Amino acid sequence: MFELFLILNIIGEGELKLLFPSSTRIETLKYNKKEFKEILEENKLPLFERKEIIFYRFYKEDSLLGTVLIDDIIGKHLPITFMVIIKPEGKIKRVEILKYREPYGGEIQNTFFLKQFKNKGLEDPLEMGKDIKNIAGATISVRQITKGVKRALVIYKYLFLKK
Repeated sequence: MFELFLILNIIGEGELKLLFPSSTRIETLKYNKKEFKEILEENKLPLFERKEIIFYRFYKEDSLLGTVLIDDIIGKHLPITFMVIIKPEGKIKRVEILKYREPYGGEIQNTFFLKQFKNKGLEDPLEMGKDIKNIAGATISVRQITKGVKRALVIYKYLFLKK
């Protein structure tokens, strides 16, 4: 429940309810970042900044509605805190920038940029210049947030879509 309180402080109680208004249960799953080192290196993705990786899974009764990961990725110098909402099948429902700390590149917070991630999955390139457009003056931020979103999908598949 403490983790839910942290989410509420980061994105606000109203926002959380809007994510999954029909949810009846939230499952909190915690992992040590060391558990993912090998798979992230295999996929040429940056390691997690946070020591503990927490997924929040929202259910209506026994039916999974979606999964939320709040994460950080280093921009040019400072962390960018973002939220990835993943549909049960492993596609992006939504990406939000929760805290942008760099003096430049804040345009990645705009809806026109973030909507590019909607419905993307691991079968998509998820690369700047391919399916994610760059923003002049925000190249590093665009590249890093794209890697962060891809990292979330890789770990989601590893944890929840094993066949």
